[in-house]
Amino acid sequence: MTLRAYFLGMIISTVLCFFSLILIILYVNPETAGLVGAILFFLMLFFFLSGLFALLGFCLKRKFFRRKVEFGQIGTAFRQGVFLSLIFTGMLILQSFGMLFWWSAALFIIGISLLEFYFMSKD
Repeated sequence: MTLRAYFLGMIISTVLCFFSLILIILYVNPETAGLVGAILFFLMLFFFLSGLFALLGFCLKRKFFRRKVEFGQIGTAFRQGVFLSLIFTGMLILQSFGMLFWWSAALFIIGISLLEFYFMSKD
């Protein structure tokens, strides 16, 4: 797979997830949809943010480090994008259940950071 094909696929999937998220926000009533509506919302938000953060992370790495792009950087940017979107989506899920406090947010962020440090040490 070439770098251009990867970017094109990520951009198309991110845009599709964005439009799906907008459609869910506009047409799904959270009071009547129940658990299915909430799961669809959080899932589309997670996929959209994962693609967005992965693309932004890769572009920022490419711009600031100015070295030849390697496919290992693509995997790292995607992993970090998934972890960032997991943090944001997890915070929203905790907020929706009324369980988001400063200490629960800090523990959640520390847990995801430790997971990232584990993967960084394996590279």
